[in-house]
Amino acid sequence: MVNLVEDWEEVERYTRQLSSIAKIGSYQIKKSKEGVELKVHVGKFGYIGIFKEAENPELIKILAFCQAEGFYKVRRGVLDELFFI
Repeated sequence: MVNLVEDWEEVERYTRQLSSIAKIGSYQIKKSKEGVELKVHVGKFGYIGIFKEAENPELIKILAFCQAEGFYKVRRGVLDELFFI
């Protein structure tokens, strides 16, 4: 289960408190009707942001943080049972 938080800064603060071993995170970017949807997952917490434009400063800041922390970029999720089908 992922606990979603409203404020990105809370995820950022949480990530900085983790040890380097526990600091495994991932993020996903999708285009949607509303613009760009960004999902970030680290530890027990997650963040979902929807941005009207790909050039949004907050979106750019979050992506830079994810890349600097070495988070994995996820294309999509697949259930284990369906992966090799």
